[in-house]
Amino acid sequence: NEKKIALEEKTALTSREIEILSLVSMGSSNEEIATKMFISTNTVKTHLYNIFRKIKVENRLQAALWAAANL
Repeated sequence: NEKKIALEEKTALTSREIEILSLVSMGSSNEEIATKMFISTNTVKTHLYNIFRKIKVENRLQAALWAAANL
């Protein structure tokens, strides 16, 4: 049942959010992500806010751990 929930949460993420989450899990800062993806740091923060909300985590570490288990 947990796998099914994780899968549903994963599919709720956009491809852009998955890309950002992958960079976060590799230790990239917001500034590094923004530079690499040609977007502003505020856009990165907005994506992270949406990601955290969708996967029900509170910080980057929890998001990285979620990514390691689910992506």
